[in-house]
Amino acid sequence: MIYKIIGVPILAFVIVGGYGYYSYKTKFGRWDVINSSPRDSTISWAKFEWNNEFLGKRYVKRISMNIPAKIEGLPYNLTFQFDIGSNYTKIYENPLKSIYQADEIRENRVKNPIEFWHKIGTIKDISIRFGNYKFTSKNTFVMKNHGDFIPKGNIIKGDTIHIGTIGADMFQNKVLIIDYPNQRFAILDEIPNEYRTDLIDIEMKKNGMPILPMKIKGKTYRIGFDNGSSIFPIICLEKNTSKFSSNLDTDTLKISSWGVQHDVTGKMITDTFELAGQKYSNVKVYTNHAGLGTGSSTDGNTGNALFWDKTIIIDYKHKKFGVK
Repeated sequence: MIYKIIGVPILAFVIVGGYGYYSYKTKFGRWDVINSSPRDSTISWAKFEWNNEFLGKRYVKRISMNIPAKIEGLPYNLTFQFDIGSNYTKIYENPLKSIYQADEIRENRVKNPIEFWHKIGTIKDISIRFGNYKFTSKNTFVMKNHGDFIPKGNIIKGDTIHIGTIGADMFQNKVLIIDYPNQRFAILDEIPNEYRTDLIDIEMKKNGMPILPMKIKGKTYRIGFDNGSSIFPIICLEKNTSKFSSNLDTDTLKISSWGVQHDVTGKMITDTFELAGQKYSNVKVYTNHAGLGTGSSTDGNTGNALFWDKTIIIDYKHKKFGVK
């Protein structure tokens, strides 16, 4: 009898937790998009801004990409980091709480059993606008204890608040065009004719990260494209650095990966290599000694640095990548 008494609550917890985990994994990352641009407009562009910061004592430009945005129903100017290396779009809990407290709006949260042991909360029925695009989701991740909390009296409606990350989930089954020189991007259903240039077939990770082929020294490697790793031509785990360069380190940068500070070291790749059909030489490969933000399922990642003077096309639907 006692086994039944103990077993029933355990079974119930497993069922509830299992359902919570299933719903947690299946309800997120689904966004409906509306483009309000005129029908005769072939491409609707949204703007992004470069973020410049000090890394240690060094001032570094174009360290990340921020998207000016609005959350429907809130009066504040917001920015999200543009980071398709992130599986999902995320709202940061601390600035979100700041805004809700300032406007005395009740936080509209989904309670889910998985939250007891997961670091991510949820918010439902949110609409994010940037440019002519409106993205709506039933359930959106909230990163707990992340971002800057702003005291209630310090928030002014005209202020700009950094509130989250736009991830790869917003662009699934779409075409994403990033025009770096003009600091703009577009989301489309199909590739416009003027951008059907030198497209190559690529791999896509389950989380939506494009995997680009890199050819060097007669071998081909798998390099993830992560525009959240903006300033790095190539960055990889320590075990992979020797695949690309045997030179000595000539650079050290102190970076932050989701709030954790750590050093990366860089050395020159003197061999000519080909990445996504484009040839490069004399660029640096950085070693991520801490392993933060660099997955082990690829040979490394590339950020924006190799494309600053170019336009890239990512076709998530047909798994193609182009550089113009």
